[in-house]
Amino acid sequence: MAHTINIVLFGIGNAGSALINKVTKERETYSALADNIRFPVITNSSVAFFEKDGDGYAWEANFIRFAIPFKIDDVMEYVLEHDLQNLIAVDATPSAALAAEYPSLVRTGFSIVSINESLLYLPENFEKGISFLTATRGLGYKFITTVPGDALAAGDALYKGVLEVAGKIKEAAA
Repeated sequence: MAHTINIVLFGIGNAGSALINKVTKERETYSALADNIRFPVITNSSVAFFEKDGDGYAWEANFIRFAIPFKIDDVMEYVLEHDLQNLIAVDATPSAALAAEYPSLVRTGFSIVSINESLLYLPENFEKGISFLTATRGLGYKFITTVPGDALAAGDALYKGVLEVAGKIKEAAA
């Protein structure tokens, strides 16, 4: 049975782009956890690219040509409509508003990997709540703190977080 991890990437700045590039280069590293890692939705702060069949991995060109304005509800509707499984929302933004959406994302079936700087300023019980929600649904989460300004280190940290959460998803499915 094919096991595909579907990553919805919020934020294609330096860290988000580094994550995509690492995933495309490191297939052998994650092959024990997943047959494939896809990015069916990629967003920046105002527009999103929603993958269509046959789009391939020319994500930068596709994003520039086909990205449209979006709301978080559009993303959740898309993944439900396309029956995407093994979902990981990767937050590579500094957006407190996006962090506030984590409970809704988890309820929709997303695991969370976040390098969002605003997490440092949220109450301690926020992480406890996400931990509880993900655990009760057989999902995972990873909140990452890195040194600001090092995009490659941030991309590597996100990649390791994705692999960790993908491992939890695989265990839950077994």
